[in-house]
Amino acid sequence: MNKAALLIEDKDTQLVVRTALECAGFQCEVYASTGTLLRGIKRDDHGLIVVDVDDPATDCSALVDWRRNWLNPEVTLVALGRTDPLTAARVLNAGVDDFVAKPVRGAELLARIGAAARRRVPAPAETGPSVAGCSIDRGASAIVSRSQRVGLTARELALAQLLFENAGQLVTRARLAQDVWGSDAGLTGRSIEQHIYQLRRKLRRCAGEDIALRGVYGSGYRLDATATPPRAGSALLPLRAALAAD
Repeated sequence: MNKAALLIEDKDTQLVVRTALECAGFQCEVYASTGTLLRGIKRDDHGLIVVDVDDPATDCSALVDWRRNWLNPEVTLVALGRTDPLTAARVLNAGVDDFVAKPVRGAELLARIGAAARRRVPAPAETGPSVAGCSIDRGASAIVSRSQRVGLTARELALAQLLFENAGQLVTRARLAQDVWGSDAGLTGRSIEQHIYQLRRKLRRCAGEDIALRGVYGSGYRLDATATPPRAGSALLPLRAALAAD
């Protein structure tokens, strides 16, 4: 079932939107502010976000920025607001996919959501930072090497991007919890470990032993490029050459 995140303070408008979406097969989750919505959609995947821009708790720019940086680019973002050309222009220029004037009518809302979803196409390949020949393709939600392409979930993509951008440096558990889960490390510790485990397996599939995702005890994790280990016996070659010269 598709999930929809709603940020709509007005109860009558919220009822119209929820009824229309649930009849169309969406599971709706209602949030009270942009901050709580961001934390909620970081914890779970949503196919649709509907916000009321007349509500002072709504920050369209923050939602657009988050979608651009962390989210699957196919998620649809629709804004509601009063019938005002300036309001519509402002939120459309901010980057939302469509604007629906209030009072909201269910049939129009669903038609505009469908049209906005059809207009959204996968983002072109965006090659992020590279470590040992392995990079992130954000548009395809994958890690890519010369010989492999391994798909990532939305959460794994956000985790990989943070680690790749800070390759060779410690990324604390507190930062992972806040930036990827939008929560406290004490509440997400088990989930962090599970996702690190899965990401480590996928990195190994993609880059073999050329990348190491290391845990730093009690602190966090560090992504490193590893030198190719010498072949067995290669360390003896200089010694053998010296003996032969004698």
